[in-house]
Amino acid sequence: MQVVSTMGTGSLGREVELEAFVSELENRVEEVDANFQSASMVTIRLEEGGPAYTVYRTGSFQIRGAESEELLQEAVDRFTQLLDGIGVEIPEFQFEVSTIVCMEDLGQELDLETLAVSLGLNNIEYEPEQFPGLVFRPDGYEVTLLLFSSGKVIIGGAKNRSQATSAIDHLEEKLVSVEA
Repeated sequence: MQVVSTMGTGSLGREVELEAFVSELENRVEEVDANFQSASMVTIRLEEGGPAYTVYRTGSFQIRGAESEELLQEAVDRFTQLLDGIGVEIPEFQFEVSTIVCMEDLGQELDLETLAVSLGLNNIEYEPEQFPGLVFRPDGYEVTLLLFSSGKVIIGGAKNRSQATSAIDHLEEKLVSVEA
């Protein structure tokens, strides 16, 4: 299983004066997208194609787009260094991984029409004319699986790799029962 994207949320423990924040950042980061008039937030990227950091006036923030949990932690470290470098005091820094997106290849092609019926119509969305995959929300799991006929599966909504692996194991059990 491969982690393809991560997102984490946190708090600086204080409000942020966004106008001053943007002014301090403009020559230090690759990209600044200030939307503090209507949305009270600023989105920055430290380098082109890197994770996006969204900071809200309340002091809460999101980091999204790191390609692994390790890279997400590196992004957090770089963010705190940036804040320290521009003199932002952080009285109570909090951060947690909120979701990861994974990809798994089941190694076999899937008949999505058969699966749409066998996985239970209450747990799936399948409209091939709208989207080429089957959306599966298994009971008892807080994840969403996107199944493709190629056998590739995207796992969204997991908080960690263990949750994603558990959902794939559950799916594979369902696939065995469909084949039997």
